[in-house]
Amino acid sequence: MMNKTVFMFLALLSASVFFWSCSSDETDTEKPVIEISSPADHAHFHPGDIIHFDAEFSDNVGLKQFKIDIHWGEGHDHKSGQHDDHGHAWSYEYIGELYGRNKHIHMDITIPEDAKHGEYHFLVFVTDKAGNEAFVALEIEIEDDHDDHK
Repeated sequence: MMNKTVFMFLALLSASVFFWSCSSDETDTEKPVIEISSPADHAHFHPGDIIHFDAEFSDNVGLKQFKIDIHWGEGHDHKSGQHDDHGHAWSYEYIGELYGRNKHIHMDITIPEDAKHGEYHFLVFVTDKAGNEAFVALEIEIEDDHDDHK
């Protein structure tokens, strides 16, 4: 009789530990964190310039993926869902895998020589293992070569 009670207790304990370890990602509701050190919001560039992207991603459980999306920014916002790429505007998209709880990413993104001048949205998304997503939206400006601001 005692052995059956001990067996039941151990079986229940094992099931509890298994359930807790398997469901830890499923109960994670905390969004990951993005800290961008470059480029700065409202930074100015010229066609042919290199955008130095530096960011720190972190999560309480584990990171999964990040995405960079650069696209024409004039005439729409991301709240209304409107989007018009205005013809020959430059766009860029990159998706990368992440592992662990903290990751530093550095990338150099070259702006094409024929990039249309104007305002662009620079969006960075990160997703954790549980599917929680965070994003940061910056604006950058691609200027005519005659402007000296940067």
